Amino acid sequence: MSGAARPLIEAVKVSKRYRVGNHLLARFNKVVHAVEQVSLAVQEGETLGLVGESGCGKSTLGRCLTRLYEVSEGHILFEGADITALGARALRALRARMQMVFQDPAASLNPRRRVGELLAEPLIVHRRGTRAEIAARVRTLLREVGLLAEHAERFPHEFSGGQQQRIGIARALALAPRLIVADEPVSALDASVQAQIVNLFMDLQERLGLTYVFIAHDLSVVRQVSTRVAVMYLGAIVEIGPTDSVLSAPAHPYTQALISAVPVPDPSAPNRKRIILEGDVPSPIDPPPGCPFHPRCAFAADRCRGERPMLAPHHRGWEVACHYPLGAPLSDTGRPT
Repeated sequence: MSGAARPLIEAVKVSKRYRVGNHLLARFNKVVHAVEQVSLAVQEGETLGLVGESGCGKSTLGRCLTRLYEVSEGHILFEGADITALGARALRALRARMQMVFQDPAASLNPRRRVGELLAEPLIVHRRGTRAEIAARVRTLLREVGLLAEHAERFPHEFSGGQQQRIGIARALALAPRLIVADEPVSALDASVQAQIVNLFMDLQERLGLTYVFIAHDLSVVRQVSTRVAVMYLGAIVEIGPTDSVLSAPAHPYTQALISAVPVPDPSAPNRKRIILEGDVPSPIDPPPGCPFHPRCAFAADRCRGERPMLAPHHRGWEVACHYPLGAPLSDTGRPT
């Protein structure tokens, strides 16, 4: 990871809420708390893995970071500048420096346009060269992601899922961005193809000096690609720290439960303990008071039900939002940790 003092991108108390309902009086409509008071920073050259159950707000946060979604509260800082309220012209210039790779490559590629046209479009919009220079750049992009120059003449449906995702990655690279937010880019692919795409991401980062926010629900993929990992639950970050450290000795009970669900080659191996969370994830329309995880937490105490924990340094060296983190000394009440 780069030793730069200033993060490449930073979220400061970012919230994203949606109003649902069609009542004429706004106060009678409900609010979905998709992302709630999230703060995080990503240094240049690192990969931050963003993990959690489906519906926890990972993709929404990724789109907020790239200004595809407007935030309800808080600020997004990119290269030290607040981009939260940029106008259309400034936002267009920003797009050249931050890009997204989406989960479903087929849905993110226009089926009526050839691959060469799809890759050339951002170069044309941003006026990056003559027609000949753009054509040469398209050929280079295809080679960088492991495709052939002649693939530029084909349509997206003529490719496999893995090849379509390579095209999506090539399009994200077209304008030479500094940051790529990858929104579950391998979850729709077969296991063998997943490994190829993950290796491609890592190779491109090494060659091009890219910074990633890598959204996933597969912790084995996150362990492979990420420098640090941030665990989300019900729109909030509950734990964030070095990937190997967090996944080896989690401090939050939710992180521990996620890790216990990761398949291992030998399910009967010693110390293999599957933690089953009771109940469903609470509704983001009506989140519980106090700690959002307390209705499903085996260690919840009265304090957890009435006071929301904030991210704070843990004695193991990273941040956790838990009143009674795992591995911490026993509390005065003798509550087990």
